[in-house]
Amino acid sequence: MILLNTTFCVDNPAADAFIEFIKDTYIPLATSCGMYAPLLTRVKADNGENVLTGHICQSYALQVRVPSARHLAEFRADVLPNLYYVIGESWGPAVQLFETELEVLLDPAKDGL
Repeated sequence: MILLNTTFCVDNPAADAFIEFIKDTYIPLATSCGMYAPLLTRVKADNGENVLTGHICQSYALQVRVPSARHLAEFRADVLPNLYYVIGESWGPAVQLFETELEVLLDPAKDGL
């Protein structure tokens, strides 16, 4: 199993609308591709300033479990470009992101531990 982590730095004025986008659009599209158990968290750290916009920003991490490399490849090819396009068109530099692909070695909830 793979855990796809996407960390977003979101300007505070855009945060509410962006979180709604994650709940209403991003997560449903990810789960329709076979991903499961999404988790959206706020990073507990000092808020920084977005040097591009001058706004204070907050970081959020979205994690979804991916059953296989094939599922991830299809999501990256078929869905993710459109999601990133919408993010760019809707929020421009007010939302910045990076992805981390993690290999799950132990999942107590799944493995019954």
